[in-house]
Amino acid sequence: MAPDRWPDLKGVHVVVIDDNDDSCRLLEQALNYCGALVTVFSAAEAVLEAMNEYLPTLIISDLSMPGMTGLEFMRRVRERPVEKGGLIPAIAVTAHYEDFAAVMARAAGFEAYLTKPIKFVTLCMLVDHVAGIKRERDDSAA
Repeated sequence: MAPDRWPDLKGVHVVVIDDNDDSCRLLEQALNYCGALVTVFSAAEAVLEAMNEYLPTLIISDLSMPGMTGLEFMRRVRERPVEKGGLIPAIAVTAHYEDFAAVMARAAGFEAYLTKPIKFVTLCMLVDHVAGIKRERDDSAA
């Protein structure tokens, strides 16, 4: 893999939510490789609480988790006011290959959807793209 294919994610803070420790660790390593700051959570409820203290640039969430699912989590994020993170871009990840899962993820408020196993360069490029859109929005609002 050519090094120039990996985007520079310095300055991007990504929250990763997945109940599978191995998945969290792999996503964290790939994003760290590109320079992103990564905070990992195993439960969506904890992220909603943390969002009262700080807001990440982007959220990556598994869809199938015990307790609050990724879909329910994203619906709750989208209900929040903008200043509390209601418009934070998000990427759904899941092992489900059914077309309806992607449709449900978009309807819940995710901007993008990836199926496992994930190609990490694709993940990092997508994070760069989605975070870039957020940065453009932030710049135009200032």
